[in-house]
Amino acid sequence: MYTFSATRSLGAFLVLLVSALLLSSWRDGSTRHLLEREPSLVEISPSAFNAVNASSAKNVIALPYDRHDFPVKLSNPHSHHAFHKRVDVGTLDYDDTVCKGRLLYRKILAAFEGTGTPGREFSAQDIDNGWVKDTDNAMMFDWDIPLMAVGKTLGAGVREREPTEAEITLIDLLQRKPFKNANGEQVNDLERNAHHELAYIPSFNTIIIINVVSPTNQVRARFRKEKKEITQADILRRIPPLNRVSDVMWTVWSTISKNPNSLRFIGIDGISNGGTFGIMKTIFEKGEAKKPIKFPGLKFGLDTEEGQALLASPNGLAIAWLIIDRAGKLGRRVPTVSIYSVYPETGGYYRMLWDLQPLSPTSAAPPGATAKPTSTSKITSQIKRSDRRSPHVLRKRDLDYQTAKCKGKVLYDNIQAAFQGKTSLGSVYEFSTESLENGWRYEDEVEDLDTTWYPALKMIGLTLGIGDRVPTESETLVVGVSQSVPYKNAMGQSVEVPNERSRGFYDVAYIPSFLTIIASDTQSPRNRLISDSGGRITEAEINRRVPPLNRLSDMIWTVWNLNSRSPNKLRYVGRSNVLGESVEAIIGRIFDSRGGVRGWPGYTYGIDTEEGQALLATPNGIAIAWLLIDRAARLGRRRPKVTIWSSYPDTGRGLHMLWDLEPV
Repeated sequence: MYTFSATRSLGAFLVLLVSALLLSSWRDGSTRHLLEREPSLVEISPSAFNAVNASSAKNVIALPYDRHDFPVKLSNPHSHHAFHKRVDVGTLDYDDTVCKGRLLYRKILAAFEGTGTPGREFSAQDIDNGWVKDTDNAMMFDWDIPLMAVGKTLGAGVREREPTEAEITLIDLLQRKPFKNANGEQVNDLERNAHHELAYIPSFNTIIIINVVSPTNQVRARFRKEKKEITQADILRRIPPLNRVSDVMWTVWSTISKNPNSLRFIGIDGISNGGTFGIMKTIFEKGEAKKPIKFPGLKFGLDTEEGQALLASPNGLAIAWLIIDRAGKLGRRVPTVSIYSVYPETGGYYRMLWDLQPLSPTSAAPPGATAKPTSTSKITSQIKRSDRRSPHVLRKRDLDYQTAKCKGKVLYDNIQAAFQGKTSLGSVYEFSTESLENGWRYEDEVEDLDTTWYPALKMIGLTLGIGDRVPTESETLVVGVSQSVPYKNAMGQSVEVPNERSRGFYDVAYIPSFLTIIASDTQSPRNRLISDSGGRITEAEINRRVPPLNRLSDMIWTVWNLNSRSPNKLRYVGRSNVLGESVEAIIGRIFDSRGGVRGWPGYTYGIDTEEGQALLATPNGIAIAWLLIDRAARLGRRRPKVTIWSSYPDTGRGLHMLWDLEPV
């Protein structure tokens, strides 16, 4: 046990402990782009502050679960990212948290492969911007047994011993002085209870997180106390750019350690967050002892459901984002997490110890890194791929079925929240004719609607009371647009026409009399850039090179809104000839579970089912999800379901989706 600066009395220590239990409900920041818009997985990205600041005070944030996978948007045309208003978590559903952790682990693997986007690097100047460094804090520090195990693991130069007091640097960053926020504005109204207290032990390649009260949570607490609504823009204006646990510990560590990339162990002390505590309690009860146990406790890899649940817990998020943001510096790792109780007899004082073990040179990849979507269905091997435009890039978003279910569940929850008016999500901005002319050109030759859709259209006609018929040529507006003229991006910068491989395109049929849209051949500018770059492109570069109107959900709504007399009555959205390994594997699995490929009327699933959620998370379903989320106020409450079928069930060719957005 180590006592810094002075020895506290037992009474003082108990006061400190109680204060920690009350205050250290820390989470790594508040929102960020993971799995694409889910409150318990995300942090604010200071680099996106300008985009948020450009939005009005009424802009409440979307829910990205991820930085890349879903179309992440703000409530104005000047940004392509979004952030979600964070909710306080008292308890967490274990299965949902496993799902979120699974998605985070996929992001970690992507970062190891170099396909992620590095996080911002902060410096000592950022520490001085708003923070006061307190190194004279009389804090009790009792990690001797775990640190002896760390020393034994590290071996030469450390050995099985406790670090000396001189080897441990305890730093408490206190938000006690004015600062400039990420937009360069001076802030004098401080959240004085915000602080980050960590112990840094370079000789043991170890950081111990002791107590954190984030600036974000303090801002939220102030607004709650004053009974005021709060937006992400409000938060970002009131916090220093350096504010997340993952960024703080890496920045301070980099100033202390001679070899910061050698960081190996991260401990989390005295976990009191209700969500994390509940997840750990569940895992202990599932263990052999059926109760909390002492160190070394229970150990899990991130390829296990327990490891994934802990990764997605409020206290695990800092570790996830540290690895994702600094993968280029840390290199490929095989992270594991151990959980234990200091006082198992009372079932209290839980801790985590994360081991970021470097990948062995003889190992090909971390566990789970080589997983590919598979299907025993004939679909994946026999489906005819369009050769009209090449290359198709949907395989970049490979999803296995379990991951698709997880993503779909998050999207489903967000859709329900939007229907209930509990949050304002996504791009409520309405694009115009001028937006279509900014970077897009109408194509002269566009393929007519595939006649294999006639049975589905007759069903739509009967459902709507139009009759057992298909729409006439005059009722059908087939619009093809391609990214073929110069444009100004969301920052107002002029951008030349992309090369042919990087151009987005959308061919869509709009049938207002049938309240129907059918997208036949589509590739977003974003996906084309990712494909052309081989995945080696940053978010900032993507945002610089795409026109403001660039996502399928925005494109189809914009054209529909301009051509329909009653756009809010939109009922059906079809996806024709869906392509990509992920969606083919997922549809193939669903067909297999029903006995084989089926033609029209196919199989129908509500999005409250696991099949419906898996389809919602595919690249072909995400646009539907965000159409519902972004335009919930216009469309009203809906009861969505999806039908899948094949035009040629004997060969598995011609896969289609029809989304029925039935009004409630």
